[in-house]
Amino acid sequence: MVCAIYPASSADNAAASPEDYLMAANTVATSPVMAMAPTAAAVNTSSLGITALSQRSTPEQKLLSALDTFMQGDVESAMSTVRSLVDEKPNFRLAHLVHGDMLASLAGEPLSLSAESGIPRDAVDGFIAEARQRVKRAGFEPGSRLPSALLQFSPEQEYGIVVDLSRSRLYLFGNDNGQPRLVNDYYVSGGKRGAGKEVKGDKKTPIGVYFVTSRLPGEKLPDRYGAMAFPVDYPNDWDLRRGRTGDGIWLHGVTAATYSRPPLDSDGCVAMSNDDLSSIADLLEAGVTPVVISESLDWVSPEEVQTRRNSLEQALEQWRADWQSGDTERYLAHYAADFTGRGMTRDGWVNYKRQVNENKQFIRITMSDVSMFEYPNVDDMAVVTFDQRYESDRFVSNSRKRQYWQLKQGRWRIVSESAI
Repeated sequence: MVCAIYPASSADNAAASPEDYLMAANTVATSPVMAMAPTAAAVNTSSLGITALSQRSTPEQKLLSALDTFMQGDVESAMSTVRSLVDEKPNFRLAHLVHGDMLASLAGEPLSLSAESGIPRDAVDGFIAEARQRVKRAGFEPGSRLPSALLQFSPEQEYGIVVDLSRSRLYLFGNDNGQPRLVNDYYVSGGKRGAGKEVKGDKKTPIGVYFVTSRLPGEKLPDRYGAMAFPVDYPNDWDLRRGRTGDGIWLHGVTAATYSRPPLDSDGCVAMSNDDLSSIADLLEAGVTPVVISESLDWVSPEEVQTRRNSLEQALEQWRADWQSGDTERYLAHYAADFTGRGMTRDGWVNYKRQVNENKQFIRITMSDVSMFEYPNVDDMAVVTFDQRYESDRFVSNSRKRQYWQLKQGRWRIVSESAI
């Protein structure tokens, strides 16, 4: 074998045949390199945007450009691009494997997928899975569509993160007057056992709406966390309500020994290359930046996002108006039968609010810095966060509040509420 590169830790992925090496779609080739991109019979590579990548310069784009060039028969250019990439990123192990397989395919030597290569099966599987996810990105362009979760950024949220674990992809969105605007996207790794964290130590990545809580510099961390780490607030209120346990879920880098990791390779965190994480690090703010982690994103039109946002906005405004009206029963009707908040069930909340609202001459409620995010993998639920100013003839307070709203029988109702 020309080149045998082993991953830092093997991924929990099923073995792939040569035909399934990358796209699991009608690939006809005996070489893994040939299988790294679909044939013309399977799909037009230019429609995947791979050809256009030759004009771009990230390591991932260089790798895909080399593969596309190789598929088109320009072996010399492909080899030159991969050699340049390996020189630029000597720890990019997938690039080393592709380079080795290109050389092997030309020399007629055993390739990485063959039994004669001598590479352990689990080592190769991790590379195959990573390559598949990277090329999958080249075949997907959202265009004007947006993740349905991004209903509204607050003015202070300049950027937000959305993770699609099924694609091993992190999307960075900017705030364009409250509306999300796609800035860039990056390859990431998730938990060894996939998505849907339930208990401590299950090695799964949680699904939900989270927020960055702090920034941890790399020099204070073990090498496996890379250049830095950004913890998020797992478990959130919804996780606790569902009895989920565990902690220490971070967005972090990778060990200096490797450029990237297989798609399913962390203990539950989201890991990305040190270069990519460093490029967005200054955009992430503790207590502000949202991190939406989804098993699979639902991409919808901006008009659909607007419709969903308007529906929730109307419910939020009606809640505010009913509270301010002094009609306690109308205000309480916004809370679901299974509501919990501040350690109280709905019955306790009802008794508490009836007492504090009694004999108030006036109540004035103002809200600002409102953000809204649909909760992934939970039907018709959203997380709303805002700054609240409460004024009455007896009391004045300023607080930051987070509510979980769920559409029940055609009406939005609050299932959880807390001060943060």
